[in-house]
Amino acid sequence: MTLASEPQYKDITKRIRGWLLESPYIGLSPESEPNPVTVFVGKLAAKILPHKQMFNPIPPEKLTQDPEVIKSIKEDKLLHGTGTLEGLSSMLERTKLLGDGKRVLNEGVRSIWLGHGTKDQGTSYEASKKWFEEQKGVEDKEFKTYEGWFHQLHADRADNREVFAADVRNWILKRSGEEGLVKGVGSKL
Repeated sequence: MTLASEPQYKDITKRIRGWLLESPYIGLSPESEPNPVTVFVGKLAAKILPHKQMFNPIPPEKLTQDPEVIKSIKEDKLLHGTGTLEGLSSMLERTKLLGDGKRVLNEGVRSIWLGHGTKDQGTSYEASKKWFEEQKGVEDKEFKTYEGWFHQLHADRADNREVFAADVRNWILKRSGEEGLVKGVGSKL
């Protein structure tokens, strides 16, 4: 969303047919929101020690309701939960600009699909909904609420993965002109 909002990238963003956003980070969920003093001190520290690393993982139990996916996340060595102070500060700043409405989508952004679970414990469902509703310049947009789902919509629960996959597939195919080709194929795509 930041890329699609940066004026220097407007020539690139207008060539992109559509934007799929899965539980985007426009704001943290209320239970994940850091104390304002922590944010202030962190931003100050990022100016002094930008490459200092900070360990701050999100517990896998907050991302998905599937015990197998939780186990997989815990065992994944690439999900180390570490970032630099500069990186974390920049991420918070970009998010604040989006959430405050100071970054608006470039002219030429044509289609947006945004899906978000109401029980997301990582990013804010309410912030996503608010941001989406403020995107007045996009004619083709769809907000999909997943009632009771967590952050990783594509891997939340085994019994609802096909719902998410079908929603995304149908949105893409409708915009690519291929919708009629897959009728009767089922969920094999």
